[in-house]
Amino acid sequence: MDHLVRTRSRAKHVLLLIMAVGLSWATGCSSTPPPRRYLIEVATSVKANRNSPIPVTVVAVRDPKLFELVVKLSAKQWYEQRDQMRRDFPSGTAFSEWDWEFVPGQAPPPIFIEIDGSAIGGIIFANYRSPGDHRFRIGAAQRIRLDLLDDDYSVTPLDVAED
Repeated sequence: MDHLVRTRSRAKHVLLLIMAVGLSWATGCSSTPPPRRYLIEVATSVKANRNSPIPVTVVAVRDPKLFELVVKLSAKQWYEQRDQMRRDFPSGTAFSEWDWEFVPGQAPPPIFIEIDGSAIGGIIFANYRSPGDHRFRIGAAQRIRLDLLDDDYSVTPLDVAED
């Protein structure tokens, strides 16, 4: 009889533990930071990229070793190596990417992207025909303006500084 009481008591403790874990998952308890939403405004010069479309990619990297590699690549290198990186990291857990192609003189609507909170950092690549890195490391600003100029691009934070 004493053995039966101890077994029931142990079962109650296990059940309470399972319920507590389930409740913490249901209420959003997590060690992963929440995703960050970015707004990107894009403007293109009428003579951008020698009057050719400009491929632009935002890459959010979660793997520290991969980030150290990607942050050093020029846009040309990124576009040459990304298919291999997709094969090397097939699960999609090491990095995410968003791709667009902008036509010179185009005024597209604002772009919204949501980057996983576990991302270490983000990089914007613009595949210009002119020499240069054409790479920009995304900072803390969650609203940015991307100006695709004749031979390069610039990024301006649009977040209003809090007092």
